[in-house]
Amino acid sequence: MHSGDLGFVDRSGCLRLAGRAKEMYIRGGYNVYPLEVEAVLASHPEVVEVVIAPRPDPVMGEIGVAVVVPRDPDAPPSLDDLRDYAADTLSAHKLPEDLRLVEEIPLTPMQKIDRKALAAHEQQRAAARG
Repeated sequence: MHSGDLGFVDRSGCLRLAGRAKEMYIRGGYNVYPLEVEAVLASHPEVVEVVIAPRPDPVMGEIGVAVVVPRDPDAPPSLDDLRDYAADTLSAHKLPEDLRLVEEIPLTPMQKIDRKALAAHEQQRAAARG
């Protein structure tokens, strides 16, 4: 059965899900699975919820944008805070390269994260930047 889920067996023999094949993006020739990055950033103390959305980039192909619901909207984490927090766990090519703060993550009618809407928004932002 092919489910589209991607994963690996870690050193302790546990199966770890890395994401879905269709959600992967390629940054500078490296595959990046948003679920892996989100799992690390979600444990940041200033983050309530986070989703990684790909944005087209003329040099790297695509980059990751951390779309974050901050715990305190008046004192949200910075991009550098998130990158520093995740740097010991994630490879440098997996770290987000931009940050967008939101009040809530968009959901589909089935109450799942609307990754298509997030990616479309990032495509529009990339187009607006020229």
